[in-house]
Amino acid sequence: MLGQDFFNDELLKKRVDVFYGYGNYKGNYWFIGMEERGEDFQDINKRINIWSNRGKYEIDDVAEYHIDMGTWDERIQPTWNKLIRIVLSAKEKENIDLENIRKYQINELGRKDKETCLLELFPLPSRSLNDWIFNPPHTKLSFLSNRGTYEKYCIEKRINYISQRIKEHQPKAVVFYGVGYEPYWRKITEKITDVEFSRISEGFLICRSTKTVFVMAKHPVSRGLTNEYFHNIGRSIAAKIAEE
Repeated sequence: MLGQDFFNDELLKKRVDVFYGYGNYKGNYWFIGMEERGEDFQDINKRINIWSNRGKYEIDDVAEYHIDMGTWDERIQPTWNKLIRIVLSAKEKENIDLENIRKYQINELGRKDKETCLLELFPLPSRSLNDWIFNPPHTKLSFLSNRGTYEKYCIEKRINYISQRIKEHQPKAVVFYGVGYEPYWRKITEKITDVEFSRISEGFLICRSTKTVFVMAKHPVSRGLTNEYFHNIGRSIAAKIAEE
């Protein structure tokens, strides 16, 4: 019926104001992307309701959340695959094979008491930049009338909040992924350090503040990237961490 096509606007606004991602703020390795992927209205509404039922956490446990969603899959997820390669390379692990990656995805990545934190620049799931369902008749929230008004509503608060969290917890490394959002990544880092990024020949940017290495990288599912691209990021992080 029609009522099934409406978001709960109070809950939707709560999600926008509260949710930042998955994992552990005390973790050494943080990854910050644009937003979580969603599908149609039913899928996204379920995602938000499950998040609410679990306690409306600022950051949740990624495995527990997806188990409650009924979507937990032990097959290697393409984006996570590459992020895990960065972590294992930064930790100078050898033999980074698919089985080790799968085990890390199941047991470590984005878990509430482990070493990674997976944050989103924007809080609502979406299928793509061009697919916007958070508007009438699904919601009456005026700031969600289109993606532009939504981003304007969110962005400064989230840039400030994420930068505060980084300063508070001082992770070993923060990897921003998605070159289209480089201006936002720069705004976050400028609130933490005045160190300039260096461009590495493999095609990513890196710098180190007193406590944290920052990287701006291409999105893990960008065309033409090899596993070695992500291993190089991890090795570069390890080298920066080792600098006096």
